[in-house]
Amino acid sequence: MKKIVLGTAAVATLLAAIFAPEDEGSIVGAATATTRRMERAPAPVVIAAAAPAINPALAIHPRRNLDDDEEAASLFTRQSWQTPQNIMPGQQTVQADASPVAADPNAPPPLPFQFLGRFVDEGKAAYFLQAGERNVVARPGDLLDERYRFDGVVQGTLQFTYLPLNQKQTLAVGDLN
Repeated sequence: MKKIVLGTAAVATLLAAIFAPEDEGSIVGAATATTRRMERAPAPVVIAAAAPAINPALAIHPRRNLDDDEEAASLFTRQSWQTPQNIMPGQQTVQADASPVAADPNAPPPLPFQFLGRFVDEGKAAYFLQAGERNVVARPGDLLDERYRFDGVVQGTLQFTYLPLNQKQTLAVGDLN
């Protein structure tokens, strides 16, 4: 029964499309004819009011053309919404190109590895790490990048030893079940 109803509806749609009138402009023509006969209301009178004073800090200035290098260098500079007169006395402003605080020379550099996953084969676990653009497979005791030794996993963290300073570092990865 459903097939008969659907088939009939499809045939009726096809016939309506084939025998549809060619002159569809008559529908639009009737609508425009009635709108042309309507009288137009007089345009409202606009009285210009005095323009409010614009704060120079909020004024819009056209963008000057920058070459690609200058534009790329200025994309991520630190910006502030405060104007210089809004800065409180004694408040310091941070320079965008301020030099970073000197790092402790006895501290190891941050770990260059990111955890990607783990694989267990014949009861031995292998850990997939990413170091920059390279993917590394590490097992406990492996030497990585000639500077790190992978010591193993302790409570959801991968344990590494930075060999030049013989200092332990960890990479938190969560539950490895």
